[in-house]
Amino acid sequence: MNSEPPVWTPITPAAPRHLFILGSARQGGNAERLARHAAAHLPAATPVQWLSLREHPLPPFEDRRHEPGAVFAPPRGPEAELLAHTLAADHLVFVVPVYWYSLPADAKRYLDYWSAWLRVPGAEFRARMAGKTLSVITCLSDDDPALAEPLLQTLRLGASYMGMRFHGALVAYGNRPGDALARPAQLAAAARLFQPPE
Repeated sequence: MNSEPPVWTPITPAAPRHLFILGSARQGGNAERLARHAAAHLPAATPVQWLSLREHPLPPFEDRRHEPGAVFAPPRGPEAELLAHTLAADHLVFVVPVYWYSLPADAKRYLDYWSAWLRVPGAEFRARMAGKTLSVITCLSDDDPALAEPLLQTLRLGASYMGMRFHGALVAYGNRPGDALARPAQLAAAARLFQPPE
């Protein structure tokens, strides 16, 4: 009897693309609105995909790495879709508000699943993530951008661990829906986020 774990085979699209990962507990929040403004300033031919973590719910993550004989089987359902979209992207953009100085729960859970995907036979997750680009668009209900630093550091360190390039972050003020779009400087920063350096 063959005891080898099943191998997961991802589908890779022909063209690289920007994947905007919506991690807020609110639909159409300030970070998402700024992200859509930023995306509108990408070159016209750039493939763009929007992925809502609320629409791909994941169960609580079980860390079985150190259990005897533990195997992370090929994912199914929403987890399989998230893994496939993640690997297919060339540039991952985390679109997340600051919740308690860190990531919202759905976004943190999505990152926790990266630990499992590192161990899914056939996914080659770390090797395929290496060289991709990661950016962040975040909003907080305070004028001090330093309060977003714990969130940013989580994603910077995660990108470094995976061999990804951290492109940068847009940290903006936004409390009530629409606040972020009321500040011209923030709109201008969003428009510049994906522009090549001069």
